[in-house]
Amino acid sequence: MGDMGSSVAKHLTKSNYSVLTNLDNRSVKSKNNAQKSNSQIVSFENLILTSHFIISIIPPSAAQQTAKNISFYSKKLSKPVIYIDANAISPQTTLDIENNFYKNAEQSSIYIDGSIIGGPPNDNYKPNLYLSGKNLKKIDKMKSDAFNIINLGEDTKLASSLKMCYASWTKGSSALIISMLLLAEKTNVLFQLLDELNYSQKELITKMIKTFPSISEKSYRWIAEMEEIASTYYDNELNPGALDNASSIYKLISVNKNKLAKFLDQIH
Repeated sequence: MGDMGSSVAKHLTKSNYSVLTNLDNRSVKSKNNAQKSNSQIVSFENLILTSHFIISIIPPSAAQQTAKNISFYSKKLSKPVIYIDANAISPQTTLDIENNFYKNAEQSSIYIDGSIIGGPPNDNYKPNLYLSGKNLKKIDKMKSDAFNIINLGEDTKLASSLKMCYASWTKGSSALIISMLLLAEKTNVLFQLLDELNYSQKELITKMIKTFPSISEKSYRWIAEMEEIASTYYDNELNPGALDNASSIYKLISVNKNKLAKFLDQIH
């Protein structure tokens, strides 16, 4: 359970919902986050049998397999499920997951495309949870301190489409900034570039100081997300440009977490 998932769970619990989670093969950090959020850790079978709905908030690289597991156990246990895939996946990926889900899940199960836009909820803020697909009436009136639910309509892929567009800028622009710094370092003008940015682009320096520490921790989750974004551009006959390189940038940062801190140390 990551930072977003644990924060959502914490604020759903505060809103008098019972939150269950399965953490088989997950990290110690995930288990600690679940305990801090007051989530109940249960078996996969109990998760299926006792949940009114299931919301998936995981790295996009695990989205398809997780949905397959949900649909498999739904059928095995003869238990229909309402499954909200709120992961950062492309429109085509969500359609592929939906197709597989309805082929394999128990009859009357419901698949909903979702996307969370914004940071984790806190006591003064909650992000938007966009939903799209059929049968949204079973979930779109839900009220909580975890998120604002926004119904985009019956076209399943709309929530994921919006996420891909939005993250093109938020995560794509961060990758472009990091690429710029890496290039400056390679060409021996890093100090001069930072001086110029501090002189003429102070808002960019502010963004770096604010976001680089969290990017270092989250970059591994963004590798697959940037691949999903790039594929969305290609699927719509658009060249993703620098977004096509963004996944490799985040992969580099994920294996060298001190890199961004070193850049920050050079800012005067």
